[in-house]
Amino acid sequence: MLTGSYRKRLEADLARWVTEGLVSADSAATIRRSVGRDSGARLPALLGMLGGLLIAASVAAFVAANWEEMPRLVKLGMIFASIVAALGIAARLEAQGSELGADAASTCGVLCFAAGVALVGQMYHLPTDWPGGALLIALGALAVAFLQRSDGALIVAFVALASWSWGRWSSSGGTLQWAFLLAYLPAVWMALGRRGRLVHHAAVLSLACWLALVPGDWMRGSFDYGLVAYGLALSVIYVLLGAFALDRGGPALLTACLPWGLIGLMIGLGIELFRILDSGQSEAGMASWPIYLAYALAVPGTLAFVATARERRFAGAMAIALLLALLVPAIFWSGGVVRLPGKVVVGSLILASAVALVVAGSAGGIRRILVTGAALFGLAILILLWQTIGSLLDQSLFFLVAGAVLLTLAGGARRLFARLAKPSEEPG
Repeated sequence: MLTGSYRKRLEADLARWVTEGLVSADSAATIRRSVGRDSGARLPALLGMLGGLLIAASVAAFVAANWEEMPRLVKLGMIFASIVAALGIAARLEAQGSELGADAASTCGVLCFAAGVALVGQMYHLPTDWPGGALLIALGALAVAFLQRSDGALIVAFVALASWSWGRWSSSGGTLQWAFLLAYLPAVWMALGRRGRLVHHAAVLSLACWLALVPGDWMRGSFDYGLVAYGLALSVIYVLLGAFALDRGGPALLTACLPWGLIGLMIGLGIELFRILDSGQSEAGMASWPIYLAYALAVPGTLAFVATARERRFAGAMAIALLLALLVPAIFWSGGVVRLPGKVVVGSLILASAVALVVAGSAGGIRRILVTGAALFGLAILILLWQTIGSLLDQSLFFLVAGAVLLTLAGGARRLFARLAKPSEEPG
């Protein structure tokens, strides 16, 4: 499905190509008509999907209003009938070529199944075990996603799996649920063949939710700042997966890792920047195997990305940004941030990482990386202005030196690009 930014870029490119003689005016008009047909062909199915969901909501509201007066067998029959009817409609719509309509009906059937699981437990006063119910819903959704290729059912499966793993982790005092992978791997295998971006993002986020549970029960008072280092390393791994997929033409699912990795990177570095301004928070976290493992994957992965990338300028700038970000927790672990030089080093690393992200986004033509770098740079400036590093004079000197370095780099980059853009002289 085409986005507005793609349309604007395509229109600008077509106008330039026609002016330069690369594409004829007739070919450009044909491309515009083709884009218009592709974007409008799904509109009837999309409206039908929304209408079907509204009707399903109407039926659910009607049943809820009369639920107490119905016998148990009638309730069970209605639940079973709604599931069968929704899946039957999905199969018929798929046979007629309405993919969106079939997906909506399949998703409605999965949601009816989920509601049925909850209602059966309520009717028969079964022991409260919502994580077990979430696992049952996930398995049912996976079956529907496999048999009817439903993106909506697959999204429900990812959400239910993440909910189950969090519920079991919390109730067991922080025990990691390795069984999550037994259901997640088949689900992500199905997601690799889907074009829906929501499916890709659901797959990436559900794995991130599970990875967040690896360090143990940090929600019950055992939180320490080592978790920030772990989160930064995971964010770097996510960014690497997304950047590799964009650079080498990898699976579309991996490109969904990039925005979430960038968000995690900006949040983690923002936390570290806040910490250097508070002497009470400038402390290292506890060393644990998840941190070592995450760094053992992130650092070699960054170096491997540079070695295998097609676009070396993009990969080099990205690697610099990621390695600088990974160095920030190391300054905390060394104890250097309790003194002014250490605080200056951390602030400099974060600003340099932001600049490197801007360079990588510009070199690779990837707007989200450029925007993230600019946002991180602006955030760092605001935080540093909000609470000073040392005295106001120290802060003024810090900004002066940083600005002078950036201006020097900008001048050098301008001369370098001008030299590279000069046409080579023909031999006489």
